[in-house]
Amino acid sequence: MVVGMLVANEGWQVVNGSLEHVVEQEEKHTALKGMGNPTARQRHVLTEMVKPLLGMFKSCDLNSYSGTILGQLTGRGRPYSGDEMAHFLSSGVAVGWGEKLTADVTCWATQVWADNTQVEGTTAHVYWDWHVKAVYSDYHIPRTKHGTSDRIVGARKQLMLHDEAGHLLFLKTYRGDTHLINGMIDGATYYEGLEESRRLTNQIFDREGLSVVYFKELLGDDEHERQFITCLKSNQYDDLNSFESCSSFEPYRYDKHGKPIQEIAEGKYKMPDRRKGEDALDLRVVLLRRPADETKEEAEDDEEEAHLFAIITSNWDTPAAEIADRYRARQPRQENGIRDWWVTLGGDVNVGYDKRQVENSELAAQKEKVETRLERLERYIPSCEVRLARARQRHQRHLERYQAGWQAALETIDKGIQQRGTDGVDALTIHRWAQAEEDRLREQLTPLRAPMETAAVEVEQEEEKLARYHAEQEEKKHVLAKVTQRMTDHPMYELDDRKDQLVSALRLCLVNILQLLRDTVFPESYAQATYKTLAPFIQMGGFVIEHADHIEIFFDGFWQSAKQRDLAEVVARCNAQQFAAPDGRFLKFAICSSPGHI
Repeated sequence: MVVGMLVANEGWQVVNGSLEHVVEQEEKHTALKGMGNPTARQRHVLTEMVKPLLGMFKSCDLNSYSGTILGQLTGRGRPYSGDEMAHFLSSGVAVGWGEKLTADVTCWATQVWADNTQVEGTTAHVYWDWHVKAVYSDYHIPRTKHGTSDRIVGARKQLMLHDEAGHLLFLKTYRGDTHLINGMIDGATYYEGLEESRRLTNQIFDREGLSVVYFKELLGDDEHERQFITCLKSNQYDDLNSFESCSSFEPYRYDKHGKPIQEIAEGKYKMPDRRKGEDALDLRVVLLRRPADETKEEAEDDEEEAHLFAIITSNWDTPAAEIADRYRARQPRQENGIRDWWVTLGGDVNVGYDKRQVENSELAAQKEKVETRLERLERYIPSCEVRLARARQRHQRHLERYQAGWQAALETIDKGIQQRGTDGVDALTIHRWAQAEEDRLREQLTPLRAPMETAAVEVEQEEEKLARYHAEQEEKKHVLAKVTQRMTDHPMYELDDRKDQLVSALRLCLVNILQLLRDTVFPESYAQATYKTLAPFIQMGGFVIEHADHIEIFFDGFWQSAKQRDLAEVVARCNAQQFAAPDGRFLKFAICSSPGHI
């Protein structure tokens, strides 16, 4: 159904224009498959864009295709084979079409939705997130955690930028081990660089993008111009005492009976900066929690704090409830958009498996960690040896003082015993006096004994520490040798993402075209419809009658009266739009009188 509207849409013109531009710049394009003339290029592009609507996401799927739609659509009578389309995509990569197409489609999508959804006087908010595409390969490729399977797998990562209405504006493919922070920095630089006046002033992302370094770079000197909203990890705070200047909690969300089910408060959060000499970053925090139950015991009240959810932002002016609403909207607008549109139209399918050998980043990180520890041990061991030598000297010095004092004490006791023996004192009395005198002198020598014992403890501690350092040094050297050998034996291969990015850019254009058609030609009841709801209309059969000045497109129709009424309204709106084919002829839409006869 949408094929006629597809080729009449401005997005289709953008795709064709980008290909023609790169072909003009490439002198050897005629030797590339599918690039020989404009007609062949348009046929290949149209086939690649329509494939997902027919449930085909890879070029090899065409080898089992037995329909006639693609052949009639391209005007060549039969569809292209899987090998033909694979060669065409390779040719597109060779001429650099992917980069140009990504830039052009991004600019077009941004302009379309800015004109259609942006309300004058408001600030646009955008959402960043990853879409992880698992890649199962016998080769070791960069890995990440796959949220659906909850496993560490080899993968590609697609950085996605959605506007506040959930429309996909920008997409770029990265290595599977790329961190969201690095992706956002690179993606924002690329996106803003497409147009000088474009600035992402309000960015919203999940807790994976937490980075005080990035926040400081983002805010810079224009703190009131660039803002962000995200949430804290659960291990970054314990309870309300982790925040400053917290306001009292007020009802935020209610159930259908009007009973509060969530409360909101706000305060200040100091995000620490681990870099030496850097100050903490003051951020605003919006706190959400379940309402406190006064009937619960104190121990149960403590359990409520475990459900405290902290949203942080650099925006100090917007009401707290609006900040919470904007962050909570990320799930239905971005996550559901990825699920309902991107994945459904084959965005989760990998294209292109060319690879090149690179350094094993996982083992390299382990090696760097071990080498850093070895460098520290090489500094710690000499320092420990110096401290041990000094401790031994102190112990020897205090020991000699104590021994000299104790020897003098013993001589004093001996003289006293001899004197009392001469005076005729009985042996028992002399013994008791000697014991008492020894205890008195021992107590008197405590100031000499205490530093000796302290020095002895220090010697023992330093000896244990030195032995531990030496043992750890030997262990780390052994680990370093093993890791170095593993890096040689287990190389990592980085995927060539250019073909996948090219196909993703085409699907990015297709998704935006379908959403634009949903908003412009479908009834109001379809305003929140997903691709699954629109699929019966999109995949509907029909036939085409070409005239000299116009083209008639007849749809098969539905047996269900409700859908038939909706289709009639769609046809009326399409005719009101006055779509035109690339050759300039107007498209006229109609419904067959008897549904299901085609």
